[in-house]
Amino acid sequence: MNRAEKEMLKKRTAEREGLSEEECRKLDELNKLVHDVHYELFPEEYDAMMDSIADANDRRRGINPMSVDYTEKVNARRKERGVPPLGANGLPTDDSSWEVAREEALRRVNTKET
Repeated sequence: MNRAEKEMLKKRTAEREGLSEEECRKLDELNKLVHDVHYELFPEEYDAMMDSIADANDRRRGINPMSVDYTEKVNARRKERGVPPLGANGLPTDDSSWEVAREEALRRVNTKET
């Protein structure tokens, strides 16, 4: 287990402290929904996972391997959602997209419950 995994495990354990088994299950479902919504709303943040070696090297050097048209379209969509544009390397500059995804997931859960 690497350092990041250990930190994630600590965070996961802390957020479940004092919760019942049912509450833990609901939290897991919410977290899965947040991830699914994030992928639905911000698929460009997953583009780097499919980078070739050359694309990955470009990103490390601060060069965005995505086309200019695609980047402009994505950044316009991100702006509409209140999220900053992608950085020069084509990667997100902060975690605000996750906050937007969490809000949307909570909205969906609350709508479904009523």
